[in-house]
Amino acid sequence: MASDSVQAVFFDLGYTLMYFDPPVEELTLRALREAGLPVGPEQVLPALGRVWKAYALEGVQNPFPPTPEYDAARELEMERQLLRHLGYEDEEIRRRYHERLEALFTQPGVMRLYDDVLPALERLKALGYRLGIISNWSWNLVERCRHLGIDGYFDTLTASAYVGYSKPHPAIFQHALARVGIPPAAAVHVGDQYEADVRGAQAAGMTGILLDRTGKAPAASCPVIRGLEELLGWLEEKGSGR
Repeated sequence: MASDSVQAVFFDLGYTLMYFDPPVEELTLRALREAGLPVGPEQVLPALGRVWKAYALEGVQNPFPPTPEYDAARELEMERQLLRHLGYEDEEIRRRYHERLEALFTQPGVMRLYDDVLPALERLKALGYRLGIISNWSWNLVERCRHLGIDGYFDTLTASAYVGYSKPHPAIFQHALARVGIPPAAAVHVGDQYEADVRGAQAAGMTGILLDRTGKAPAASCPVIRGLEELLGWLEEKGSGR
């Protein structure tokens, strides 16, 4: 459990600080169709779910090489797996899909910050907290944070691709803690996934806080907040000495 003096606050990235507009599922479907595949959501959504599940498991039980080369190969294999689930094996189709996917995901405005993010980061930084991101993300985490305009707020940006472990494995949390030199009992991690974010942080000795923006999360044995304004209130109640 965290002590009464919180010194560092870590965040997940996707659906904690930012979201995609249109959603990832819609962008994926659009990329497949623009690559010439006559597919619908009834085919794509289940296939995408299977691919994401397999991707999430890697790095939880066993480590993987934390290199940009491996990360790129891993992304390509995810594309191949999705296409296989949809009944396509042709590498030219995969190449067209990859090009369309990259073009859609890098459009201006596709990645958006929630309205409460910048005010909360400004306040936390002004109060003297060490800030970091811990995310199951690819090698482009720093680039994406720079694109969102939030990289300057953080003392460390930790992606699973940089560490070779994925949340909820404690190693990714331990890596981030070592980067800021803060003991786990003096750190909290905020995220939207109970297993990956809360349970993972707890396993590393941190306090895990569940961010439930929709109000639909089941009851959880941890602090639960609806927005980042509530995080500031929670920290104040903890008496962090700031």
